[in-house]
Amino acid sequence: MRAPGGRGELEAVAARCRALRLHFAAEHLPELLEEAAREDLTPLGFFDRMLEREMERHEERRVAMALRRGGVPPGKTLDGFDWTFQPQADRKRLELLGTCEFVRRTENVLFLGPPGVGKSHLAAALGMRAIKNGFRTVHYTFDDLIRLLRADDAAPPARPHARRYRNSALLIIDEVGFRPLDRTEANLFFRLVCAHYERSSLILTSNKHVRAWPEIFGGDEALTTAILDRLLHHVHVVSIQGRSYRLRALDDLLRRAPGEGEAPSG
Repeated sequence: MRAPGGRGELEAVAARCRALRLHFAAEHLPELLEEAAREDLTPLGFFDRMLEREMERHEERRVAMALRRGGVPPGKTLDGFDWTFQPQADRKRLELLGTCEFVRRTENVLFLGPPGVGKSHLAAALGMRAIKNGFRTVHYTFDDLIRLLRADDAAPPARPHARRYRNSALLIIDEVGFRPLDRTEANLFFRLVCAHYERSSLILTSNKHVRAWPEIFGGDEALTTAILDRLLHHVHVVSIQGRSYRLRALDDLLRRAPGEGEAPSG
C-alpha cells in the first residue's frame, strides 16, 4: 500500500469518516495509514484493520456507558482479583460464572462471607462480564435499592421514580444485611424478588448466613422463607471465609510500626 497522501486529502477523508461517525478512524487516520504502509497491507487489509479498530473503540464506549448507566463500579474484573490472597475463592467456578450462562438461564448468584473478603469485587466483576456479553446490568447497594423501592411505592403509578431495577437482565444487590428492614421494606423487597423470579438474574452479597436473614427482613420468618424460596431455587452459592483485604493494610501498618523501646520516626 502506498504512503499516506497529502494533508488536504487526509483532512477530506477524515471529514467523511466523522460524517459516518467513524470517529476512531477520523482521529487516527495518519497512524492507520502509516501502519498499513509499514506492513504492506492491501487496500482490503487496510479497510479491515480500520473497521476492526473502530469496532473495538465502539465496544469500549458501549461498555463504559453501560457501566455508568447501570451504576456498576468500574475497574472490578476477575483478572484483577487477588486470587493468591484469597485462595478460598474458587477461581475456576467463578470463571465459569463469568461466561454468563447463569444469566442466560435466569439463575442467581449469592456471595456469602465476612466483610472485606472480596464479595463486592467479584459481584461487580460478574456485572462487567454480563455487560460485555450484552446483558443489561444494574448495580445497587441494598440500602440504596430499598430507598428507591420506598420512593417508587409512594409515587403515583404514572410517575415512577426508578425502573432500572425492574427491567435489567441482571440486578446486583450489594451489602445485604448491614441493617434490618421494617415490615414495609421487607414486603417491597419480596415483591421485587417475585418480579425477577425466573425472568432475570440476581446477584446478592451478604455478610450474614441465610439462617440469620429473618433478622434482616423485619423478623418475619414466613416472609424470609418466601424470599429465600425464590432466591435459592436456581442459585450458585459462593462462600468465602478468608481474610479481609482492608484489614491486610492495617496488618502491614502494624508490622511496620516501631517495636517496643524504639523511638518512632517523623
